Amino acid sequence: MPNEDIQKIPPAASAVHVPPQENAPVEEAVQELPPRPALPRLIVFGGSFDPIHRGHLELAETVLKLGYGDEVMFIPSRYPPHKTDHELATPAQRWEMLQLVVEGHAGFSCSDIELKREGEMTYTYDTMSILTKVMPDTDLRFLIGMDSLRTLHEWHKATELVIHFNFLIYPRPGYPAPPYAELREYFGGANARKLVDSIIPVDGLPQWDISSSDLRRACRNGGDLQNYLPAAVWKYIQENTLYHD
Repeated sequence: MPNEDIQKIPPAASAVHVPPQENAPVEEAVQELPPRPALPRLIVFGGSFDPIHRGHLELAETVLKLGYGDEVMFIPSRYPPHKTDHELATPAQRWEMLQLVVEGHAGFSCSDIELKREGEMTYTYDTMSILTKVMPDTDLRFLIGMDSLRTLHEWHKATELVIHFNFLIYPRPGYPAPPYAELREYFGGANARKLVDSIIPVDGLPQWDISSSDLRRACRNGGDLQNYLPAAVWKYIQENTLYHD
């Protein structure tokens, strides 16, 4: 599309020919290029999602509305081999509940990258490294809660994770941010500042003071969870009698 600030060239019949001056510099025609598109920003949202609830979804929708990313990818984690809680849903059931929620939402996607690694421990550093290789032109941002930030130093390759990847950290009720000095002790000054700068301001964020474990416990006690779960997920739990003794 032509630039509106440039005047139209007059018709050839009325054009006046001006001979070029001797030794005058010749201006090269500069081709106007379209603006280079920014990298797509993918927010990686990991967790057990057992079950996925409205707090997860409202948080994902809010970070998109606030402009922190273009898409949220939910990645359900496998459980460690030592975890044998009979109240938990199977990986296949958690994946099915997640798909019920993601389908039809333009800003959401999901990946079973960790569920497929059966028989081996799954670590966030490995998952983010794989995603970086398969999506080299994507700006990845790992979304965690403040409770996870407080124990991040205990994660597998925690320092490497902070160095190589970007974070989004959302405040959770009851979990104050760790002091900068504490983060500096674990990760060094530059990485500690990176983490502090990754904390999302609380204004405008949903404040759900619930957890999936609370909902499983309530379900086992006969509670009605329709106000806390998407309708399709609550129906799936009832039809499959999940989270019962």
